[in-house]
Amino acid sequence: MIDVNFSVKNIQNIKKMISPYILNTPIIHDSNNSILSKNRNLFFKLEFLQNGGSFKSRGAINNVLSLNKKEKKNGVLAVSAGNHAISVAYASNILKVKNKVIMLKSSNEYRRKTVRQLGSKLIIAKNAKIAFDKANIIAKKENRFLIHPFDGVKTLQGSATLGLEICQRFNKLDNLIISVGGGGLIAGTSIMIKQKFPNCKIIGVEPKEASGLTQSLKAGRALNSVKVNTIADSLGPPYHMKYSFDICKNHIDEMILISDHQMKRAMKFVYNNYKFILEPAACAGIAALQGPLSKRLLNETTLVLLCGSNIDLNTWFKLAYDK
Repeated sequence: MIDVNFSVKNIQNIKKMISPYILNTPIIHDSNNSILSKNRNLFFKLEFLQNGGSFKSRGAINNVLSLNKKEKKNGVLAVSAGNHAISVAYASNILKVKNKVIMLKSSNEYRRKTVRQLGSKLIIAKNAKIAFDKANIIAKKENRFLIHPFDGVKTLQGSATLGLEICQRFNKLDNLIISVGGGGLIAGTSIMIKQKFPNCKIIGVEPKEASGLTQSLKAGRALNSVKVNTIADSLGPPYHMKYSFDICKNHIDEMILISDHQMKRAMKFVYNNYKFILEPAACAGIAALQGPLSKRLLNETTLVLLCGSNIDLNTWFKLAYDK
């Protein structure tokens, strides 16, 4: 039974509410006849064109619009390596709510600059654990509303609006390939997709050295500690959460693991064939099609979700061409 929070009617209402601030990003057919589309009916959802540069803005906007007067007055707080930070800064800026953002010391300077330009008060933490500890202290002390990057009803409903757009575009969908970090994107999207396309195969893609959801699914529980070592900082959460994990457990059909090298190859492939400059996380699905899925999903309709592009050109070159 579908949670009423994610009923089609409820997500349609949320989509209508957030639509002044969110783009209905394009879905394009791979008409380039690349090696990826050989014997496949292949499509891409260009969510990297979203306001704020990633799908995260959907959940951020939904969270901020759902605040009561007291919560708006106290302000919001976010912890992120980049995309969620930018999205919360974007949502807070456009909706005029004060905010603080905690980013990791390892976070990209381009992303930090973007957060500052959007008017956020930026705090730098040494690592993810310290960042979340700081967030909990600040949230309690200042009564700020903490917008979680990949968990909670409002965050996942944001991702569900993306799933709604996919459902409205297709009459038939065999496979949906989604990059996986904390699991909020694949949870929210898949819960919508399965309502219209119950036989659609939901395929999650994770880096081998940041395979927290794969490990959690094998363990049967959300792991509270994950070892991470990947160039895809958007796909490297230090832990997983029960709420989003339970949805993932019930809707994901398969998890695929890829290497950093495969993501680098995919970044170059996407630029050379489609002229998109994407961050590593957004190329995970392409890497899966080039590698573990190269001989599968043939003669089927497949959609790959390209989730974000918050990367500067120098960093892109450094990652894509680093040996």
